[in-house]
Amino acid sequence: MRDLAGRAERNFVAHACHLHRDHPGRAVGVPPGGEVHVADSGLDDDTFNVVAGARFPERASSARVLATLAALRTTGRRFTWWVGPGSRPDGLSALLAAAGAPVAAREPAMARSLRRAVPRPVARDGLVVRQVRTAEDLAGFAAVVAANWEPPAATVTRFYADSAGALLRPGGPALLFVGEVEGEIVASAEVFLSDGVAGLYNVSTRAGFRRRGHGTAVTLAALRAARDAGVGTAVLQASEEGEPLYRGLGFRAFGVFTEHAVLPVTLA
Repeated sequence: MRDLAGRAERNFVAHACHLHRDHPGRAVGVPPGGEVHVADSGLDDDTFNVVAGARFPERASSARVLATLAALRTTGRRFTWWVGPGSRPDGLSALLAAAGAPVAAREPAMARSLRRAVPRPVARDGLVVRQVRTAEDLAGFAAVVAANWEPPAATVTRFYADSAGALLRPGGPALLFVGEVEGEIVASAEVFLSDGVAGLYNVSTRAGFRRRGHGTAVTLAALRAARDAGVGTAVLQASEEGEPLYRGLGFRAFGVFTEHAVLPVTLA
């Protein structure tokens, strides 16, 4: 189980960082020793400003936490610090909370074997599911994800538009899927292939199209693509509303991801 926790967290880190590398205005910071990864999008959006994968030495962990938080707060941008089942030390979440980075969410880490049968997507209401291969579909994918905020997050659509070159290049680790009903893209899902697992991300359905099985259908298409790529295990972090859906698809909890909010000095 520890190996699964480590691979799941490394997948999370790789997903958080992969679109930031070699991109103007974005950066990935890794201190000597690879003790933590900081993905900074350059945007004031904590969806894409992520700290994760901490492996601090026990004796120096408090100092490392304080130093990292101090550096983040001077950027003027919001970050989220994710403490996963493989993060170290064991008391990292408590250290962050004590240092002024409160818990924003706790989400179960879940896994499913892809060696077992993955059902075919069921199309309802004329739903058409396909992998994102064009700029138009990528814009539709981004719009569905952005619609999780009210008003829709402009930084989300901007980030994906600026990332089109990497996301539409064949052979990349991120496989994006959309579901379309009568010409409108209404659902999204992504699998990210790294560290021997398929991380499931960005499962969203537009308001007004929920509870019709569209999110399930797009998720199943993504999982089948990961299986076809030869990956044997899918992993994810489940929201409260998403957990029953994932349990119904055969996912089981094996740990917890805890999200901490890191605000810049001007907003603290």
